[in-house]
Amino acid sequence: MAGVDSWGMSDKGLRKGPWTAEEDRLLNEYVTMHGEGRWSCVAKCAGLNRSGKSCRLRWVNYLKPGLKKGQLTPQEQSIITELHSLWGNKWSMIARCLPGRTDNEIKNYWRTHFKVTRPNKSLRRNGERSKTSALRRQQFRRQQQQQQDQQEAKQQQMEEAVTLAQEDNKQAVELMMCANLEDEQFLPVMLQDDYDNNRANDFIEDIEEGVYWGGLWNMDDVHIDHAQCGTN
Repeated sequence: MAGVDSWGMSDKGLRKGPWTAEEDRLLNEYVTMHGEGRWSCVAKCAGLNRSGKSCRLRWVNYLKPGLKKGQLTPQEQSIITELHSLWGNKWSMIARCLPGRTDNEIKNYWRTHFKVTRPNKSLRRNGERSKTSALRRQQFRRQQQQQQDQQEAKQQQMEEAVTLAQEDNKQAVELMMCANLEDEQFLPVMLQDDYDNNRANDFIEDIEEGVYWGGLWNMDDVHIDHAQCGTN
């Protein structure tokens, strides 16, 4: 990019800064005589030490015949609003629909009255940071809630398991008590039957072993004793 010195001259020797009355006269005479064309050639042929872009902007925005000066009328403002809703920031197209008004003038009017100012970068960054922090806090709370729900579910499962175990133990105790009561009811009869059976078995075993033969009467001995008593 070419630099500009304190005298309004660029590194290429082209003049910068405000236009003088003499420059306006030279540009106006040349364009009026030869018409609008290649602006780089216009600057050289008119004897202006200006760039082609500077000459074009000076002519279009200030020197062109038929340009209107002053503020835009309410009708022109409504036309700009309507056309901008259709075409957006196409200022040259909008300017063609408003004779005497330049695209630069229309653009300045729109940006002054309707353009929404962009927020400062620091404010946008702070807003993004606050939004990120809020999302992180929300995510952290959601994770805590999920962990709490999982702990509550586990605790509920443990309580249900303990309750079932207690019910099973209670049923088992009741069954054992019922079985003990039945055993106590049938125990005397069973003991008596066992006692009688044991006595009968013991008696048979004693007979088989000859325990009772010595105590029984010998019928032959009794007969012999009666015979001896008769002879006496």
